[in-house]
Amino acid sequence: DGSLTPLTTARPGDRVLVTLELENRQPAHYVAVDDPLPALLEPVNPDFKTSQSVGAGLADTWVSDHRELRSDRALFFCDHLPPGRHAIRYLARVRAAGVALAPSARVEEMYRPDRFGLTGTVRFDARP
Repeated sequence: DGSLTPLTTARPGDRVLVTLELENRQPAHYVAVDDPLPALLEPVNPDFKTSQSVGAGLADTWVSDHRELRSDRALFFCDHLPPGRHAIRYLARVRAAGVALAPSARVEEMYRPDRFGLTGTVRFDARP
């Protein structure tokens, strides 16, 4: 029905809400966010009506100028990012059972590579 419930045990076919939170203290320009997914997940494209991607709690505070959802990662781009706290939310589908490690997501100003941030790695477990 599109409602959100806490994830207790992931199983193949389940949809997972991925949330990336970032904070910048000064304006940033041409920002790129690269979120590589663990091998057990694939991003859900909200432009496809069959993906049933509409759900409560998906509102972003991040305004993307461009978005790319690939089979192994989600990429988000913003030309001008004002200071403050921002959140990117998207859905991913569990495509297999097993244990995998989600690599660090990376955010950076494309023309100022000295301004960047990394997340920690996350272990993801899906049961058959």
